[in-house]
Amino acid sequence: MYKVNETFSFREYFCSTFTGNVQGDLLENYCWYDDLMNLARLAFSFTILLTYPIECLVARSVLTQVLSSHYSTDVQHVGFTLAIVGVAYVLSVTTDCLGVVLELNGVLAAVPLAFILPAVSYLKLEPGPLLSPIKRPALGLAIFGAGVALVGVLQIALAVNDKTGPEACMHGLVMPYCNQTLHV
Repeated sequence: MYKVNETFSFREYFCSTFTGNVQGDLLENYCWYDDLMNLARLAFSFTILLTYPIECLVARSVLTQVLSSHYSTDVQHVGFTLAIVGVAYVLSVTTDCLGVVLELNGVLAAVPLAFILPAVSYLKLEPGPLLSPIKRPALGLAIFGAGVALVGVLQIALAVNDKTGPEACMHGLVMPYCNQTLHV
């Protein structure tokens, strides 16, 4: 099954529809008159609409536990909620390119989750000195993960500053493969 998926993925990416014009936001790759993709955009928006309150609840709970040692008052509860919503709002209206957000999410969330957190957990739970032979692979994995995260953030920062390179955001542009004569 993997070979079938790989074959069709390769063919579509290089030989068919996109021909190298792939955006960071997957839904930007499809034409605006494509009804199926418009339905996918609507479903994605609805999913985010329902997911955001849950994420806000978790963030508020963590902030309450970290910043105050007791149960939060109503004023703190409202303050934390407004701060989280305000920061999310400012970031969303100042960020035009979703590709950059997804790259940062991958570097700052997926890399620590895959490399750093398991290694640091092992280092903390395993008895003995930090540089013992049994802990060296985990220490190496944590250092490698930190290096990958640092290099990833630097590459994203350089790509954001270079607005003419291949990493430049082409938000709102009609892709060349969209037939502009078909306006439904």
